[in-house]
Amino acid sequence: MDYGEMDTTGANQMSLKKHARTCTIVLTLLLASLAGCIGGDDGTEDEVKTINIAGSSTVFPVASAWAQAYSSANSDYTVTVAGGGSGAGASKVCSTDADAVNIGDMSRGWKDSEATVGSDGYTYDCANSDVTVTQLVVAIDGLSVVMKNGGAADQCVTDMGGLSMAQLRWIFSDWSEEDLANHTQGGLDMTSVTPNNDDDGVREWGDLHDSSACPDQEITLWGADSDSGTYEYFGEQVFCKKCFADANPVAEGFDSDRGYQNSADDNQIVNGLTGDEYAIGYFGYAYYEENANSLAVAAIANNDTHGVQDAGGAVAPETSTVADGSYAPLSRYIYMNVNNNDWDLVRGFFDYGYSEAGMDHVADVGYVPLPDAMLTEMMARLG
Repeated sequence: MDYGEMDTTGANQMSLKKHARTCTIVLTLLLASLAGCIGGDDGTEDEVKTINIAGSSTVFPVASAWAQAYSSANSDYTVTVAGGGSGAGASKVCSTDADAVNIGDMSRGWKDSEATVGSDGYTYDCANSDVTVTQLVVAIDGLSVVMKNGGAADQCVTDMGGLSMAQLRWIFSDWSEEDLANHTQGGLDMTSVTPNNDDDGVREWGDLHDSSACPDQEITLWGADSDSGTYEYFGEQVFCKKCFADANPVAEGFDSDRGYQNSADDNQIVNGLTGDEYAIGYFGYAYYEENANSLAVAAIANNDTHGVQDAGGAVAPETSTVADGSYAPLSRYIYMNVNNNDWDLVRGFFDYGYSEAGMDHVADVGYVPLPDAMLTEMMARLG
């Protein structure tokens, strides 16, 4: 081999070494880039965290408003909100399965069958799992009794000056008028509750009031379904206090024989009411306010035995009467419940919810914001 051949070989060897070094550098860069894409140390800043919320349709407007605002302000967070009722909120926040959520919405308190309350009064041990949760009040609601705006039911109730709690019981109860009057858990003064009763066995608007505004037409019923906290709250307030919740000593409930129509979707209840001028129903104040152009709301007198005209003044739900408790007994707290394993994920969400902007959202969707003392108490629960 001559010197020319030796030089050519050396040059080729140097070229191969350079090529090998270049390949190594490119491979290293590719691996670093890939590590960032799959969540390596340099890629955590781009990770999107998801907060899952489900439960009460009453709490849904608050949860949705907070979720949208918080996600918009924090690009690394996504907040999903689903309904399903308070029962679903309780079961899903306690779940350790694929359906588990970080926050369970409820428009009622916890049942003993769902969880056991701790000594602090707001921490709960789930009955069917080892999950513990913290209960947070997020707003105050005035459960509203509603009818089609301008319809026959609205005209009758307006002419009467509202309805008493005793009259609501007569309207919705599956008990006979005999039991409502004479049972040991009855006690209604029927001459006051239905002063114009024609005793035909049909519960009609005309039975409540001797006026041309109240027609002899059967009252039709709409409301929440049995998975809803609103269903339970309304039942516990309107029916026999010892009958609805635990059916002891006797059971009383909604009159399904008269076609009590119910749904977990409050919008379906709205459609049912606006399609029937003789219908009456109930749901959270936010849904009334959202549909105030098509629905009317009844003023309520807090009297369990007499009709509205003998019961004193009836009070309509509005921000001031719900906040000061004069809209009684249908004012209530509504809740979000947090899986205590998820505080690092959700604490910022509640910091926003309990801020001035978050409470503005509560007012915007039709509920009453928490007073300062309660806000301080809820912020302390965040830890």
